[in-house]
Amino acid sequence: MAGKYLLTTLGCKVNQYESQQIRELFESLGLRAARRGEVPDIAVVNTCAVTAGASRKTRQALRRLTRGTCGSVVAVGCGASQDAERLRTLDGVTATIGHDVDICAELRELVVQKLQCPSLRSRNEATSPARATLERPNADRNDVSMNPLAFEPDGRASVLRTANPSIDIVPPSSPVVKTEGGLASRIKSFAGHQRAFLKVQDGCDACCTYCVIPHLRPKLRWKPIEAAVAEAQGLVRSGHKEIIVTGIFLGAYGRDTAVRKRFPGQESPLARLVDALAKVGGLKRLRLSSLEPGDVDAALLDVLSRHEECVPHLHLPLQSGSERVLRRMNRQYTRDDYISVLDRVRDVLDRPAITTDIMIGFPGETEEDFRASLDVARHATFAKIHAFPFSPRERTVAAGWRNDFVHPAEVRKRMRLLAEVERDCSLAFRRSFVGHVERVLVEEGEEFDDCSPACPPVHHGRSDRYFQVHFEAERIRPGDLVSVRIDRITPTHTHGTYIKGGAL
Repeated sequence: MAGKYLLTTLGCKVNQYESQQIRELFESLGLRAARRGEVPDIAVVNTCAVTAGASRKTRQALRRLTRGTCGSVVAVGCGASQDAERLRTLDGVTATIGHDVDICAELRELVVQKLQCPSLRSRNEATSPARATLERPNADRNDVSMNPLAFEPDGRASVLRTANPSIDIVPPSSPVVKTEGGLASRIKSFAGHQRAFLKVQDGCDACCTYCVIPHLRPKLRWKPIEAAVAEAQGLVRSGHKEIIVTGIFLGAYGRDTAVRKRFPGQESPLARLVDALAKVGGLKRLRLSSLEPGDVDAALLDVLSRHEECVPHLHLPLQSGSERVLRRMNRQYTRDDYISVLDRVRDVLDRPAITTDIMIGFPGETEEDFRASLDVARHATFAKIHAFPFSPRERTVAAGWRNDFVHPAEVRKRMRLLAEVERDCSLAFRRSFVGHVERVLVEEGEEFDDCSPACPPVHHGRSDRYFQVHFEAERIRPGDLVSVRIDRITPTHTHGTYIKGGAL
């Protein structure tokens, strides 16, 4: 009988993609997904560590599994890199596998060893390849000769230069080996989803003062254009009409660093990639996951405007509308830079949706700083705002600014105020499309036993401009790309009418 696996994913789009790699690995080894009520032989949690809340969810997910009768419970990914020692103390956790090794290779060895050696169930198995890899001598991890971030161009040991010269940032301690490209991962399909993520870049060394990711994924790599196109073609053949291009720092695609001032004066590698992907036969929609304002150059905007496959939607994290706070965050743009990019995007693209991230309660954020964020949000009329409170992360600069932490009650108040602005902006943006026809990729339908022409099923899906649309239609299936006229807007929903045979 085939072995069974259970896969739990927390975190970002890159994590979602990497979980698909793990799923395909397991199935290539003859394992199948455990059904409800079945006991898996191996349970993997692909973890996240970007906030304290994400780390807490990681531990909760592992505890739920270890309270059961799983054969092996394994933590992989960012949380396993950040909190390896803590996670290994949880009863029942077999191994932790972080980003300093090849996670799929370690999982392959672990599965093979488990099938041959039942004693792998023991947490104390000293010969576990994943555990042995992570328990290398500390000297290997601190060898600065392996870490080019620890040196200035003249070879003197130093702190990492940042966009803000007034902030000194200790470089990540994990070894970094820069390579020409080197991102060889590939998936055949994105099971369980209508839209497929395509990871083309990994790693970040930009070192925002609040972000732990450069310590967990410091090695910058990217996927060659030919390989990305081939993978996209395979995803389309698997039935995916939309692909979301993603990476840890997508704007650093094709580059050795995410620090923009070190970029050579060359044509945008990302623009060339997007141009090639947009030409993949059968692909209906191409979306970019997240960009910084500086990534949206003239070359990329030209590509986005020339291909109808490129949807008019950009996710541009703002983080703060305060010039002072942006400098303390070590962000690579100013408030004016951000607004200027918004204006250029709207000049070039047709009524684009701009979505964003805004952090509340960054150390030292004053009422005036917060009001500046509200001002930019209103000016931008963001289609959606992901608001989140500052979360101190070990090894980051901002975690040490405890005297400047904003009181939790004040953070909660500001979160409520921003939520009100987000609601108004979303309403205004979606209301501007009433009477217009939008392309919608059907994601789900609600089937009723007594379905009839008088009572067709209700479906919902995502429009080109990212907002969800609910509509009634018969004989529509998840994965279909349909035309829907926007009829009615509420604070939480967008309602429309399906147009049979509408041009797509």
